[in-house]
Amino acid sequence: MKENCSVRRCVGLLLGGAVLLCFPGCGKTTDKDKVYPVSGTVLVQGKPAEGARVTFYRADEGANRPGMAIPSGEVDSSGVYHLQAYLPGDGAPAGDYRVAVTWLEPVPAGVKPETITRQDRLGGRYADPSKSKLTAKVESGGGEIPAFDLK
Repeated sequence: MKENCSVRRCVGLLLGGAVLLCFPGCGKTTDKDKVYPVSGTVLVQGKPAEGARVTFYRADEGANRPGMAIPSGEVDSSGVYHLQAYLPGDGAPAGDYRVAVTWLEPVPAGVKPETITRQDRLGGRYADPSKSKLTAKVESGGGEIPAFDLK
């Protein structure tokens, strides 16, 4: 009889704990910023920078907070990128941004990417958003960012 009561008590405690774990998530609001679809073009000397990575950093330091998205996108074969803050292609929050661009050398055929160090084909000139001098403004509703034609 004692063993049966102990089992019931353990099961009751486990179920009660599981229910309590559910409550903190109920009605919880998200810290995610509203995002808008954003795209743009990156060219190097007038040609698409296929494979380059474009990253948008909030220009207003006061807007930065832990867990905030840092929108980025990869340039396709036509030179176009679509920013992603949380989900593929979802965009970026409205605001002013400093922009960084890196364009790593391609991985040679048959080589594992993690076994080599790839150099930035732009020489690091645009890798630091505080030094790149590239800026962008994302409007409410999103849209297209003017092209970056890098040298």
